[in-house]
Amino acid sequence: MTNDTLIKLNPFQNIGMAFSGGGFRAASYALGSLSYLDNLKIDGQSVTDRISFISSASGGTIASMLYARSVHQDLQFIDFYQKLYHDLNGEAIVELALTTLNDDRQWMEGPDNKQRNLINSFAKAYDQIFFKQQTMSVFFEKTYRKKMEVCFNSTEFYRGLSFRFQTDGTDNQHQVIGNNYLWFNNKQLEIFKKIKLGDILASSSCFPIGFEAIVYPSDFSYADSPENTLTSTELRTALYYENYNEKSFPLSFEPVGGLTAEEEKDSHIDSFALMDGGITDNQGLSSLMLADKKRRSRVKPDPFDLIIITDVASYFMDSYESPLVEQKEGWQKNNLNDYLTKFKKIAGAFKRLPILFSIAFILFAGLGWFLKHSNLSTLFIILASVSATLTILSSIVAYSAIGKKLIRNIVAFDLKEFIYVKLGLQKFFSAIITDKLAGYLQFTKLNVLEQMIKARLTSAVTMISDVNLKQVRRLIYKIFYEDAQWDNRRVPNFIYELSTYNIAARNNRFNNQLRLKWLPTPADKVLLLEGLEKINPIAEIARLAPTTLWFDAIQVKDELLKKIVTTGQFTTCANLLEYVISLERKNVLSDPAHQAELENLKGMLERDFIRFKENPYFLFDQLADLNIERSIP
Repeated sequence: MTNDTLIKLNPFQNIGMAFSGGGFRAASYALGSLSYLDNLKIDGQSVTDRISFISSASGGTIASMLYARSVHQDLQFIDFYQKLYHDLNGEAIVELALTTLNDDRQWMEGPDNKQRNLINSFAKAYDQIFFKQQTMSVFFEKTYRKKMEVCFNSTEFYRGLSFRFQTDGTDNQHQVIGNNYLWFNNKQLEIFKKIKLGDILASSSCFPIGFEAIVYPSDFSYADSPENTLTSTELRTALYYENYNEKSFPLSFEPVGGLTAEEEKDSHIDSFALMDGGITDNQGLSSLMLADKKRRSRVKPDPFDLIIITDVASYFMDSYESPLVEQKEGWQKNNLNDYLTKFKKIAGAFKRLPILFSIAFILFAGLGWFLKHSNLSTLFIILASVSATLTILSSIVAYSAIGKKLIRNIVAFDLKEFIYVKLGLQKFFSAIITDKLAGYLQFTKLNVLEQMIKARLTSAVTMISDVNLKQVRRLIYKIFYEDAQWDNRRVPNFIYELSTYNIAARNNRFNNQLRLKWLPTPADKVLLLEGLEKINPIAEIARLAPTTLWFDAIQVKDELLKKIVTTGQFTTCANLLEYVISLERKNVLSDPAHQAELENLKGMLERDFIRFKENPYFLFDQLADLNIERSIP
């Protein structure tokens, strides 16, 4: 008999949650979802107290990491809620990140220190604004009121897999931090505990095109004070990798002789890059499923009774429109070769400019002296002064080391070499193909080249931000929904569920028993489908909110954050209500205690959903009032 056959349905006893990527929109929606779960009580205990595992990617990691941190520090939920709401509401993070990027004092030179770039600037801003230099050690402290395992997902550019900053807060030798090819040595967890939360958040949320990759170990090192440091050497020692010969080494390993340069390159690494967790799983769901399977395989199975996926992504996608070639006059109607030829002629002639200006100076100065008693004398003296100035300036440009190098590079510029070597196309095309490509491009009009560049950029962005994410999302959800072990344990919590755009699809779903997998009564349909006139427009605004890493002044004025948080609250209520009703209609519960608990929970969810229909902001306003009351001495 397998463990799966022994597992019974115990709704809401042991909850796993996944928070999707999506910038501040994802963080805000997650904040709304958590705030409703905290407001929902079972026997006087908030539903959030039954969350035992949190997984997240990208923007969802902002909310999940701050929430898990607050739990492990025994902070009240309202403190976490108000802190995150305040930090999300504005441009403080981006302003601090950009200020940090331009501050020489913030950066140390050297290959084993943080690179001076945008993602590390954001990591420093997260460290200062969100975490106050806190590290992973916060999840290992023994003073927290309950156990919660955390998993913050990134993507490693060594095997192209999810890299999990995951821990249950113990020194458990069986936990895998990283993945099967890159992992932390469990005997050196003290080093793992010193990694800053800000750096992990940066690695989870550095989405392609917007940011560069973050590099382990150098970008995880720091030296805030002599007592508070983490070096690249320590980080290399603690992390192991498996090479393509299936041999394992620490990153600090240095091969000694016996290997060719190519063999050494293939078998040895001392660093690797990390980027957005959403590249491989934007929902953070794969890590949650893997955790559940591990819990099922234990001698005493401890699977999740409920898995809630809070997701701001969707299957919706706008049609792609290729940029048009704009018919323009002037400089854009010429081709690249026209300007390259002109620039080379000008650069080649530049060396002669000092001589020409010197001759002009002599000529104008002589005329000025010769006509010193004439009214034209002043004019020629001015022209002589201008010629002298131009002689000096052109001499500096033409004969200085920088000027000589610039002129030499312009004259010797070879488009084929630039494309093949400088742009790195030798990795993708042969020299013969590159010759043909350069020959075509240099005689293509600039307005056509402009269209070609725009088309490639927009299609690349669409591929990364839409096609790839949606396809990965479909594949992971397919696995999740086709596996019977998670039947009656799933609650999808999609931001678009109650949006105006989704009204027809939602109604169709409730009228398709095969798709719904349970038979709703007429009363169920009235409760779940009708009276949403105030809710739908707010959810539509939340659905259409852009994926950004801050809310600008206009969005703050329009209360976009408030609307997204509110959408998280009433959508979570609606989806939990549908889940509870579905269990009741399927008659899958056998334990009378759980049946009674579920009946009470259903009553609270019905009450709250009716209140949301009447006033979608009722819970948001309650939390705002509570914060005001607590701030009054």
